[in-house]
Amino acid sequence: MKLFNFLLFLILANSSINGQNESIQPADLEGLYTRALNSRVDLILAGGWNYVELNEYGKRIKDLDVSDRYKFLTNKELIDLSIRKKKTINVYRVLHKSIAKDTIDINFGIVNVTAKRGIFFSRGIKLKKAKFNLSCGGTNGYQPDIRFVFNDEKKIWEIVYNRYISTSE
Repeated sequence: MKLFNFLLFLILANSSINGQNESIQPADLEGLYTRALNSRVDLILAGGWNYVELNEYGKRIKDLDVSDRYKFLTNKELIDLSIRKKKTINVYRVLHKSIAKDTIDINFGIVNVTAKRGIFFSRGIKLKKAKFNLSCGGTNGYQPDIRFVFNDEKKIWEIVYNRYISTSE
């Protein structure tokens, strides 16, 4: 019985190792982030700057071919900007979710940054106070903002769903 269980374990372990999804290459993911940002026509046509959080992929794509309507800022720069403008700054957090080896979702979250200058007592004296608030994603379950699927025949990533482009006829 122990031999049977051991063999069954080896077979299942081997099948799960071979069945793992291949991860997407960082260069391909950077291209998807760039295409997703450039596909947000509503942001590109809006007046003013659109601020993007400088997370791991933000650092990589800020120098690529992204629309000049976006500014990539660190948290410190966002706090200073909020203090300078004396208002809340809306920042886009761009993240991805790997659905399958050939399907990637790019999602946009909004982070509101509000900062004040003054004297604040919190674990010592602080001269700046900042609040980062995440917006709610809603209660309709998971819906991607932009979905990319890899076309094996053409060997390219194609946008199959874009929440920000109206498809009504």
